Amino acid sequence: MPTSECGRCRSVRIPNHYIDRPRLGKAARTRIIPTVLAALRILPKVELHLHLETSLRLRRLRDQEQPDVTAIDDPHLVADPAAFTGYDRLRRLRYAGRAGRIPEELYTPENITRITADLLAAAAAQNTRYVEVRVGGRRGFTTLGVRGMLEAMAQAAGDAERRGVQTGIIVTVVRERGPEEAERIISEATSSHDTRVVGIDLAGDEANYPPAMFVRAIERAREAGLGITVHAGEFTGATSIWTAIYQLGAQRIGHGIRAVEDPELLAYLREHDVTLEICPTSNLRLGLVPSLAEHPLRTMLKAGVPVTVNSDDPMLLNTDLTRELAAVQSALGLSMETVAGLMRTAARAAFLPEAARVDLERQLAAPSAVR
Repeated sequence: MPTSECGRCRSVRIPNHYIDRPRLGKAARTRIIPTVLAALRILPKVELHLHLETSLRLRRLRDQEQPDVTAIDDPHLVADPAAFTGYDRLRRLRYAGRAGRIPEELYTPENITRITADLLAAAAAQNTRYVEVRVGGRRGFTTLGVRGMLEAMAQAAGDAERRGVQTGIIVTVVRERGPEEAERIISEATSSHDTRVVGIDLAGDEANYPPAMFVRAIERAREAGLGITVHAGEFTGATSIWTAIYQLGAQRIGHGIRAVEDPELLAYLREHDVTLEICPTSNLRLGLVPSLAEHPLRTMLKAGVPVTVNSDDPMLLNTDLTRELAAVQSALGLSMETVAGLMRTAARAAFLPEAARVDLERQLAAPSAVR
C-alpha cells in the first residue's frame, strides 16, 4: 500500500471485499449461546447511539453500478486500520467502510429514506421500541441540505412507527469542521419542523478540538429544547468527559469508557444521572479495550453509573443491538435482568417528552419484557 506518495494519487481501485471487512487483526471472540441470543432478540429494546452514515447500505446502492471494484480518492486512508491508534484508527475504519466518495447523484431523498427505512426495519426485527439515529455527514448535508436530509429520514421514521418503532433523530456536528459550521447546522436543524430531531451530538477529534470551541453552538440547541450528547472519554481521558459536562452541559456521553479512570467522575455521573452510551464492539475494534471480558462496563454498573449498550456502526462493525447485548452478557456474566435493566436505563435517558418517556419505560417494565 503506498504511503508517502499516495497523497498525490487521485484514484486507486481496490477489491470490495477489503472494504466490507477491514483488516483489524484477531479480535477476541466471545462465545454466544444461541438460546440466549434468541431470548435477547425478543427482549424489548431501546438504542441511543446509532450512526446512519456508517451504514453500508448507501455504498451498496453505488455498487449496483460498479459491482467489482471501488474507487478511493485518498488511498492512504484505507491502510490497515489496525496499524493506527486512537482517532486515526476510527477515521481509517470508517473511511474504508464507506469506500471513499459516494457519488452525489446517490444522495437523493428517495435513497436516504430507503437506507433509513432499512436501518429501522432491522431495529423492528429486534423488537426495538425506540431508537435514536444520528446523522451528520457533510456530503449528505451539502447535497440535500440539512432540512432535506432530515425530512427524508423523517419519512422513513413515520413508516417505521406504524411497525411499532419510535424514532428520534440526533444531528451530529463534527469538531474538525469548526464551530461556525456547527452553528449553521444546528440553526438549520432547529428551524426545521416535523423532522423528529430530538438532540444534538458533538463528535470527532476530542484531543484537538475542545468543547469550549462549541459552547455557543450547543447553547443554541439547548435553547431550542434539544437534548445534548457529546462523544467524550473514548480516545482521551476522563478530563474530556468533565469538560463536556461543565462546558456544554452534556446530559449523555457517547462512549465515555475512560470515566472508569476517575472514581470522582463515576460518583458524579451516578449522582447527577449523566448516562453513558457504551458501544462494546466499537471499543474492541478500535483497540480501546483488550477484550470484552475486560471492558469497564461491569465496573461502571457496580459503581451505579447509568449506562446503556448500543451498536454504534452496525453494518461497519458487523453487529447489531441484540448481538451487543449477547456479547456483554456472555463476556461479563451479566444476568438477563441486568441486561433488561440496561434497556430501562436507555428508556429513562431517551430524548423524549416526559409523557412519551414514561410510556416507553412502561413498555420495558412489563413482566413479559424479561423471559
